[in-house]
Amino acid sequence: MSQPYRFDLQRLRQLEIAPGAFRVKRAVRFHDIDAAGIVYFARVLDYAHDTYCQYLESVGHGLPQVLSDGEWAAPIGHVEVDYFAPLLFGDELELVIARAHLDGSRLTLAHLVRCKDKVRCVVQTTHVFVGRADFRPIAIPPSLLEALQQLPRG
Repeated sequence: MSQPYRFDLQRLRQLEIAPGAFRVKRAVRFHDIDAAGIVYFARVLDYAHDTYCQYLESVGHGLPQVLSDGEWAAPIGHVEVDYFAPLLFGDELELVIARAHLDGSRLTLAHLVRCKDKVRCVVQTTHVFVGRADFRPIAIPPSLLEALQQLPRG
């Protein structure tokens, strides 16, 4: 895989949430924290993936049905997370798919994890669309591409 697309981290931290961004709320639960009392670092990836799955469901491409159909999948090819402040038990979070970058068979998403209107971390994920029969890259399915094009671009 060639170098993944990366959104500008500083711009993302200061970003005003654009119309069309996908947002969900979530509280930090007890089982999310580690012995230091903060969210275990990898849990943020669960938050981002759960948000992505909710987005897919909202645009008619729920992951259970996609996997059942067996035509395509979009595994992660690259992920990175930048942490700016701790997430604590009980924090009320806003999870935002703030930007999308579409490139052939690849989709890069910028996820913001916000608390009290401040960005606490940024997750960037690159999904590679593949055919389920051979796991070779394919173009993003047209009906999903149409929905993805409605997300703010970066």
